[in-house]
Amino acid sequence: MGLKENSWFICFHSRDSAYLEREHDYRNGGQWSYHDYRDCDVENYLKAAKYIADCSGYAVRMGFRVSKKLPNLNNSRIIDYAAHHRTDFGDIYLPAKCKFFLGNTAGIYMASTIFNIPSATANYVPLGNTPHRKGDLFIPKKIWSIKEKRFLTFREILDSEVGKYFSGDQYKEAGLKVVENTAEEILDLAVEMNGRIDGTFKYTKEDEKLQKKFHS
Repeated sequence: MGLKENSWFICFHSRDSAYLEREHDYRNGGQWSYHDYRDCDVENYLKAAKYIADCSGYAVRMGFRVSKKLPNLNNSRIIDYAAHHRTDFGDIYLPAKCKFFLGNTAGIYMASTIFNIPSATANYVPLGNTPHRKGDLFIPKKIWSIKEKRFLTFREILDSEVGKYFSGDQYKEAGLKVVENTAEEILDLAVEMNGRIDGTFKYTKEDEKLQKKFHS
């Protein structure tokens, strides 16, 4: 794939509907659309991938079946493994050996968790079901109230059933829209996780105050 021996890399992944539609249509009569609220655009991960490349690392795009290939970035350090190199062995080996996994709620990030590799999860939804490994980071999808024309607060989500919604129909019936993270938000997530692992990221007192408020 072009990775040099002893070089470091991250894995990144964005969920789309291609895998279930192509591999498991027979199990559910082709009705997998209730999972679509979990989908996200891989192109919103590319600023983070470029940041990793600028730090002399490699960013390896994971996936088995994907809706689209990465655009031509003219950057040998950003590798579309899913579209060009994918193997059963690589699906486990790469998440087990990466510096951290930049993912979402698709199950592939759990391969890193099994091997105690840090996970930085974007587009996390539902908010009531958070990552499993101590030290992991996540940023949730935002929930927009169509009627009230505003985002729900974390407390509103967690104090209601919204924090446990596992079907796109539930959001629609409640008049809610799930909004994925921006490229800038995902970049910030990657910078923070990379800095935490390297011991260079510094939190302000305001950062710590907001974290305590969220966890409370």
